[in-house]
Amino acid sequence: MSARAEFLGALRAALRGVPPAAIDEIVAEYGSHFDEGLAANRSEAEVAAALGSPLTLADELRVELRIANWEAAPSPRSALQVVGSVIALGIMSSVLLFVAGPLVLLAAVIVLVGIVSLAGGGVWMLFAGASLELPGGAVVAVLGSVGLIAAAVALAASAALLTWLIVGGLARYARLHYRLLPRVPRPGQP
Repeated sequence: MSARAEFLGALRAALRGVPPAAIDEIVAEYGSHFDEGLAANRSEAEVAAALGSPLTLADELRVELRIANWEAAPSPRSALQVVGSVIALGIMSSVLLFVAGPLVLLAAVIVLVGIVSLAGGGVWMLFAGASLELPGGAVVAVLGSVGLIAAAVALAASAALLTWLIVGGLARYARLHYRLLPRVPRPGQP
């Protein structure tokens, strides 16, 4: 399948819910971009890359269509649709960039510091615990160090499990979201 057909098919699929006449017009317009690119000696793959993701483009085109609907027939409902679309598009981009990214990084640093602190404290207590003169002596120091090291292992295992669940959830979301894209055979596959 050519890059043009793949891009236009994904764009058409991502625009589901838009009136069919508008979809045909949009697909024809983006088809002309490929024609212009080929006339300028650019490959279909280069034109598709320059146009960006068809899914993101479809989201932006939905906003443009809602703005056009509001301009054609201003009403409270169409105004709310425009405002809601713009806010949703902006929020998704902003949340991913400015909220989720730093929060995930901060959580990873906190968990890493916790694991290192617990494991380091356990090892320190194992070697220096007898000098602390704890009630119960060396036995308490050894049990305390084993407990701290076990807590570090448990925290590391919990963090690994949570990471696995998050990555699995993102993979399921991506599979569902990108299921709209046509299957592209790899070289050597039919």
